[in-house]
Parts: sequence; structure tokens; C-alpha cells
Amino acid sequence: MKKFFKIMKFPISIFVGGFAYFWLVTNPLETYTLPVIIIWLPDVIGWDGFFIFLGILAGLITLAICANFAGELDN
Repeated sequence: MKKFFKIMKFPISIFVGGFAYFWLVTNPLETYTLPVIIIWLPDVIGWDGFFIFLGILAGLITLAICANFAGELDN
């Protein structure tokens, strides 16, 4: 199982990041409730840029999880 995650960590994280962006763009909500800390971010970079940022963040989180399953983050 560790070898599977070692090989597939990049394709899985790219897929998850792309899917997160695609889902956010194609299924818009009427309003998005954002925390006060990041409420300014969509105004600065736009909603598409914000969704790309969230997709990249989802991909990096998935990459960290897959690397952990592969045993690469053990101390």
C-alpha cells in the first residue's frame, strides 16, 4: 500500500485540486460565507483566482496525506 501512495501521490493530488476547482466553478452558490480573515481575498484576486487558490490548497493537503500514507513524513 505504501508503494501505491508513493507512486500515485502526485496524480491523486492533481486530480483532487482540479476537481475542487471544477466543482466550485460549475456549482455556484448564491452566497459564500467566508471568515473575516479571508473576506478580502476574492475582492483582490477575483472569484476565479480564489477558486484556483482553493484547488491548489486542496491538492497540497491531499499530497501531504498521501505522503503520510507512503511513510515519507515519518520522523
